[in-house]
Amino acid sequence: MYDLDSGQPNLPRSDWPHHATITMKIDVRKMNADGSLDHKVLGNEILKKYNMTNKAQICISGATEADCIKNLKSMLEKLNG
Repeated sequence: MYDLDSGQPNLPRSDWPHHATITMKIDVRKMNADGSLDHKVLGNEILKKYNMTNKAQICISGATEADCIKNLKSMLEKLNG
């Protein structure tokens, strides 16, 4: 069955492809001799030397809602080490 207005199949929302976007802020700090972190965060001017900025996005997709969430969880687990 098709939706007459859009011409798209009339599927439940969870059966459609889904997309997730993770947006991150990156703080790079000097480590002090005692293991503590310096209160100053490296700015974009310094990070530019390394061809990066203090922001990042990761995009994950899946054929269905469940696939997208499964792929998202897998990506987050890999990031966590």
